[in-house]
Amino acid sequence: MDYADDRNGEQQGMDDGDQSMGLAEYTYIVREIELQPRWRARADKEADYGDGNQLEGELLQRMQQAGIPPAVEDQIGPALRAIQGYEAASRTDWRVTPNGGLGGQDVADAINYRLNEAERMSKADKACSDAFRSQIGPGLGWVEVSRNANPLEYPYRCTAIHRNEIHWDFHCKPDMSDARWLRRHRWLHPTRLAGIFPDHRAMILEMGKGSTAWWANMPGAIEGGTSTGLSSTWGDSRGWTISEDRWYNP
Repeated sequence: MDYADDRNGEQQGMDDGDQSMGLAEYTYIVREIELQPRWRARADKEADYGDGNQLEGELLQRMQQAGIPPAVEDQIGPALRAIQGYEAASRTDWRVTPNGGLGGQDVADAINYRLNEAERMSKADKACSDAFRSQIGPGLGWVEVSRNANPLEYPYRCTAIHRNEIHWDFHCKPDMSDARWLRRHRWLHPTRLAGIFPDHRAMILEMGKGSTAWWANMPGAIEGGTSTGLSSTWGDSRGWTISEDRWYNP
């Protein structure tokens, strides 16, 4: 499928009013990601410098063999920590202000009470501070606001997300107000995935254990001896597209 076909497939999905993402659209997004500037390796190196890891492994080994102690003159790390301290000292609570309407102050006070409770219980301040460290270092930080799956804790939680988990539309404005897509790509332990998709627990836990023919260890996966719904997946998996290849990595 060439570039034009991908675009046509994406446009067709939008014209039909289908909100689900099709294979052609996702393949187009993956290709966009592959053509983006290679900035992540540089960002990782900048983060290492901020953490005091400024000497490469080979150099450290040679210095150790020669009996030379590693000498790092860390200047950027203390500067970043000083800026972090300023951010923590100047931090204020989130606040809602009325627009001047009748009774607006009472409504704002009620909303402020709930908002400050959410800010405190969801640990939003810590998440923003962690993302701020990444912003003043490599230059980019993300915070996720999500529902908490634990019924015994606060319903919402805020968590700082590593920059390498996020890919976004490079053609959008700096505030991402017109971004066409944003993707989060994250590696999870198989047991966690099995908990999220209990119907496919056996297949998830079996993946990646041996050779590429791991399907042979799945009873009924090829022969259809049991009602697994996987009788045709061995044949289907013998060919894949550029986007599916990303998900077949065990």
